[in-house]
Amino acid sequence: MNLLIKWTFLFAALMIAVNSSHGWSIGSKGRVDGPSIHSTYFLTPENARHEVHAQVYAGTLVNGSCVYNAAYDLGTETIKTGDVIDIDAFRLKSIIGTGYTCMTIFYTSKQVVMETIQLNTDGINYTTTIPATSEVNVL
Repeated sequence: MNLLIKWTFLFAALMIAVNSSHGWSIGSKGRVDGPSIHSTYFLTPENARHEVHAQVYAGTLVNGSCVYNAAYDLGTETIKTGDVIDIDAFRLKSIIGTGYTCMTIFYTSKQVVMETIQLNTDGINYTTTIPATSEVNVL
């Protein structure tokens, strides 16, 4: 039993030490498991690592403006210049559901920076976004 406790403690210490988050809950750094519908390239001050918190406000596109119906917290991620986070269509659908035609992602580090994306769907899954790629300068 004592050996089991030691291995459990070692495993727990390793899990705490390793940063297992590689992107927010709707995407991943570098590649995604499902279809990638949007890529965001990040720029940070002095190319340094920064903790960035993200929130999504999803809604419908009305006369060129995104009218929000729901808000979702994506969590915090460490971002540096050159990181690209791809949004996975299946993960996005599992988090926000269907029926939305746009979303705005708010990135918070020292200031709030946002990007608005138009969502296209085939009736079941999200298929593409407009724009397909974007660049965010985290402040």
